[in-house]
Amino acid sequence: MGKKRILLIDDKALLRDALKEYLSAEEYSIIEAEDGEIAVRLFKEEEFDLVILDHNLPGMDGLQTLKMLKKHKPEVPVIGLTGELTIQVKEDYLAAGAADIQAKSAIYEKLIPSIESALAGQVAGVSDKKDFISLAEELKNTGRWEESAMYLKEAALDKKAEGDLEKANELFEEAISRYIRAGRRSKAKEVEKLMDN
Repeated sequence: MGKKRILLIDDKALLRDALKEYLSAEEYSIIEAEDGEIAVRLFKEEEFDLVILDHNLPGMDGLQTLKMLKKHKPEVPVIGLTGELTIQVKEDYLAAGAADIQAKSAIYEKLIPSIESALAGQVAGVSDKKDFISLAEELKNTGRWEESAMYLKEAALDKKAEGDLEKANELFEEAISRYIRAGRRSKAKEVEKLMDN
């Protein structure tokens, strides 16, 4: 069986080069596109097994590009990448048909398993405002520390809005700890500011 063909869409040549080298070692064939317009044209003309799509693209952004790709070939799985993963961005991507979306800070640990899952037909779940704490624990158990912290932060904000400051602070502290574990100190500092307000 031949190599799986991946369309890699990112405007930064440095990241494309690094990912191309990384994924080629895993026996994937990589075709690059630097923006959404080029990607959509390539996607229409050629066959791909999977797409890796940057969220912050010039012109047509990642979400718009995702919607165009899904309109043409809905069966091809798409994995989003973003520098700033938020619950809203994740839910927007999953609702638009992405198989998953990853924080760029964790791609070297998480991208290959995400690709394998997407190629096997598995799709990450949409939270639909369910229990953020349970979601955070599920993500922690699979080593997705940054996303786990993101959901804990949301749970803490909910508790703070309900007036349960003790539980909110407990959740904020755990979110900080998980952001630090993920190597995202700037995100941990953002959560510290939320605790102080």
